[in-house]
Amino acid sequence: MVVAVTRPTRLNISQAAVTHNVQQVRESAHASFVFLAVKANAYGFGLVPMSQAALAGGVDGLAVAVLDEGLALRQAGITAPILVLGITLPQYAKLLADNQVMATVGSLAWLETAAEYLSPDGPRLQVNLAVDTGMGRIGFRERATLETAITYLKAHDDIFDYQSIMTHFSEADSTEEDYFHQQLHCWHELTDGLPMPPLVHLANSGAAMYHADEMPTDVIRAGTVVYGVEPSLGELRDDDYLEPVMTLETELVFVKRCHKGEGVSYGHTYYTEEGEWIGTVPVGYGDGLPRKMQGFEVIVNGEHRPIVGKLAMDQMMISLPGELPIGTTVTIIGRQGDVENRLEDVADYVGLAPWEISTGLQERIYRQITD
Repeated sequence: MVVAVTRPTRLNISQAAVTHNVQQVRESAHASFVFLAVKANAYGFGLVPMSQAALAGGVDGLAVAVLDEGLALRQAGITAPILVLGITLPQYAKLLADNQVMATVGSLAWLETAAEYLSPDGPRLQVNLAVDTGMGRIGFRERATLETAITYLKAHDDIFDYQSIMTHFSEADSTEEDYFHQQLHCWHELTDGLPMPPLVHLANSGAAMYHADEMPTDVIRAGTVVYGVEPSLGELRDDDYLEPVMTLETELVFVKRCHKGEGVSYGHTYYTEEGEWIGTVPVGYGDGLPRKMQGFEVIVNGEHRPIVGKLAMDQMMISLPGELPIGTTVTIIGRQGDVENRLEDVADYVGLAPWEISTGLQERIYRQITD
């Protein structure tokens, strides 16, 4: 991984916004323990800086997709609880236990194999049992097998620590609630009356924000809402209760005055007008920006200005209102004065979901916590 610290392109994480959004989701869900999902490089915001901002903002634990992400957080000095949401191969049980990273488990066979790698003389492996209520991804699907796994954990509590149990809703942020309620009913059928661990977490962002009165929400797994994107994208609630976390900005590194008919970028899909000023900025599709952003309006000196010509791998060009000095700030996502581009605006322009945009942002972009 190479992080480009010598160019003026930055992804800024607002500490104040993260803190505000954590407080909003905690209050809405009446949660005492909040996991933040920081998988996939923290949704593209940056694994370590976003995790640090989240913990400083009041998050209690972090949820990752793979063990390697959890180990990177431990290596960065983070000591908070870490949960791996995906299935880790059981031969890494000792590595999980040694680093106090919680493993998600969906079968008795996994526990039996993992036991071969654990010892009563070492740290116990923290276990999170996954229950599949209709997501169709991972987890126990029958009450009998779940009960057998819990019994096994308790019988082997010298090597296992039964810490957590979860399910995941496939549709908790929509006006269509039938399948959500079907999953919730399935949860009760599979788990009611069984021994429960300290952490029982059903709610993701959507369930936490819209269904907190229908399920246990003492422990929740937040995601989109903490990153500043309304889970239903405004369908169920206006997004004015959240603050945007990300600012993606760069600077003009080259400015030129063009004659009429000069082609810009590959394929000359844009031709200049007489006297038009074109600015170049050091960011492109190699940084994860979609090439379909051609024509999208970034913000320069408090006004929207279009991206012209095809995005190149490392640079792109902007039509300017006139001659501007090298070093002028160009905001791709974020606010200048009264003018704002949201992550959702970029996503809408190119026809993708917000997280398809943010997770595509490459690690080459320098990330930092601000305010």
